[in-house]
Amino acid sequence: MTLDDLLTAASHEALAFADLLESLDPAQRRSPTPCAGWTIDDLADHVAVVSFRDAESYHRARAQITTPPGELTLANPDLSAAIRLAIAHLQAAFDQAPSQWPVIPTPFGDFPVAAALNSLILEFGVHLDDLKVATGERHSTFSPATIEAILGFGELFLLRQAQPLESGPVTLRLNASSKSMAITWTGKNWAQGPGAEEHRIDGSDDAIARLMLRRGEADDLIGAAIRPL
Repeated sequence: MTLDDLLTAASHEALAFADLLESLDPAQRRSPTPCAGWTIDDLADHVAVVSFRDAESYHRARAQITTPPGELTLANPDLSAAIRLAIAHLQAAFDQAPSQWPVIPTPFGDFPVAAALNSLILEFGVHLDDLKVATGERHSTFSPATIEAILGFGELFLLRQAQPLESGPVTLRLNASSKSMAITWTGKNWAQGPGAEEHRIDGSDDAIARLMLRRGEADDLIGAAIRPL
């Protein structure tokens, strides 16, 4: 996808979150979400803060500022409006885009602009799904753009979320319809690719993406190896 496509996809996921949030009454917004310990309002506050913070990262890149934005405290009680304002701020950075983007200084490291936008698609798309699940949509599926972002990071995402095991070497292989990914616990650390006896899980793109995020049921190895996002 082009940068315009990625920006459009990220904006669409965030604005769909704002629209659904706005349709809920105050009692619904106190409901739990798939994010442990968070109500819908907690989730919405997180999405609004991330939207503003990451939008600022692109403006900083435009100005050749290499330090990422810090923590933000949002006092706006209208979280839907705050998310829309943050997305307008993000889009404004691209309305004034440089001829060639430098790396984007995000709180999680410096990323090429396309990777940073894919991270936003992942963030907003996953939390839109969390919101749908929290409001009772039992068969929610990730958007194609969100699945593409999650699986696109692939093994690098798994390595980021992997945690030490108390076991001998094992390869965790996730076979989605469109992609196969493997990471290996060597007995000391995690490494990209195969290298030991494989623990294999097959599934649709949506099902494997959910496993990578630890949304839904996971077997003992996945539960021990992969931290929930």
